[in-house]
Amino acid sequence: MPDPNSAGNAVNRLGTMTAHNEKAGFYIGVTCPGCGGSLEIQADFFVLTCTSCGSVLRIRMPETTPAYLIECAKSEREAKSFADRYLKKASLPLTESGAKIRGIYQPYWKVDAILLKVRNRIEERHVSVYESGAEQDIKTENRVTDTNLSAYSMTHSAGEENEEIPHSIGMRANYIRMEPYSQEIAADNFEFLPVVRPWNKVISNIEQGTARLNEINPAAFGKNRTRLFRPMASIVYFPYYIIESESQGKLRRLIVDGVSGGIASYSAKCQYWENECKNKAVIMEFGRLEVELHRCPNCGHDLPGKQSYAYICNNCNQLIMLETNPLLQENILVSAGNINDQDRLFPFWSMKLPEKEIGSVKSMFGGIYNSDRLIIPAFRSANFESMFKLSKRISSAAPKMDFAPIDEIDDRFEPVSLGLNEALVMAEVIVCRAKTGKTDGEIVESMGFSPAEIALIFTPFHPESYFFVDSVLGAVTFEKNAVI
Repeated sequence: MPDPNSAGNAVNRLGTMTAHNEKAGFYIGVTCPGCGGSLEIQADFFVLTCTSCGSVLRIRMPETTPAYLIECAKSEREAKSFADRYLKKASLPLTESGAKIRGIYQPYWKVDAILLKVRNRIEERHVSVYESGAEQDIKTENRVTDTNLSAYSMTHSAGEENEEIPHSIGMRANYIRMEPYSQEIAADNFEFLPVVRPWNKVISNIEQGTARLNEINPAAFGKNRTRLFRPMASIVYFPYYIIESESQGKLRRLIVDGVSGGIASYSAKCQYWENECKNKAVIMEFGRLEVELHRCPNCGHDLPGKQSYAYICNNCNQLIMLETNPLLQENILVSAGNINDQDRLFPFWSMKLPEKEIGSVKSMFGGIYNSDRLIIPAFRSANFESMFKLSKRISSAAPKMDFAPIDEIDDRFEPVSLGLNEALVMAEVIVCRAKTGKTDGEIVESMGFSPAEIALIFTPFHPESYFFVDSVLGAVTFEKNAVI
């Protein structure tokens, strides 16, 4: 089976950008290596501090498909009570005392990606003019192509096709708490249903589904286009109760949601439930989360407990990058010039373009002065379109800025919350987004992005009204609420 996570965890993290304030995502079902205490973490966190012993810890995501389990929140008694309430409301006989109740964990593929959408529409404008003493209404029509990037996340059944079990658990997979998959932590008397739908079949269905989005609002001219970038996969096991009882000599079955208690389906005149898909199971190995001490590899001193992919050790001044790349320069650079205490230094990944691509990229972005670099924000943004616009602006301005190496990072430096692997994905998406804007909405095929050199740079910005404005040129801006 092809590895659906071959691009690393880049889009998975990009696809989990969320405005939710409540806790979301994964419950780390392992102990602190320092004291043995249990840990809890949000989906996009990778550094945390143990509340028991104060150790700073780092989470390593697996390279292979991870699997998670959503805890069952309802007991068998509660599930039966929800079933009886449903039956009573429908004026049906309640479940008998000898009703058979069993629990299952249904597998779902959770897919996170970046969605590029192109929509062609006609924009009408009406202008009133006075001519020969009379008012006339003049209508004009303009062709408008809207191109934008957004996060995409959905769940799709990974088990045997069954009309009684929901085909998707919707957006709940983005905020409900999960545990790493393990049969040892499953609720008593629960059975894991096997994964029988392979990833290649599921992603093919999803791509067909996104293509149908083009037909919801027909294009006024040309064709609407939709494309997924780097879809990433994980498996989520969701709990259901199967309640079977006989009424008037006929078997009936209710499927109860093990989290909310809602009734997923009701079937009358059915046969007893049998798991007949074991022989169809897809053979696959799940990746596991790992927890390790967050320490400097050079001197062993604890690193700061903040979410960042780049640190300078307070003890030995060693630069530590959590992600390595042979093209990455050893020094961190900062814009040269006067930086005051009100400035905040935001990080960017500066990627030098290969000689053969410089001309095409300049043309693509409407001319990037004499720049030979594509610069990607190294911090998370509330939406991908903001990242695209900021990347264009800072890439255009960079040739007018001077940069110098630094050997320490203070509180004015914003954390590097977008890793290099994610930035390389975003660079490919941004190039495709820019090319699409130059082709009348025709989405071009991605040719990949291979920089010749990569550097981590910091540039000072200061707040003005609703924006951050760069403090070197006063030309680059982005919205305050775009930063997560």
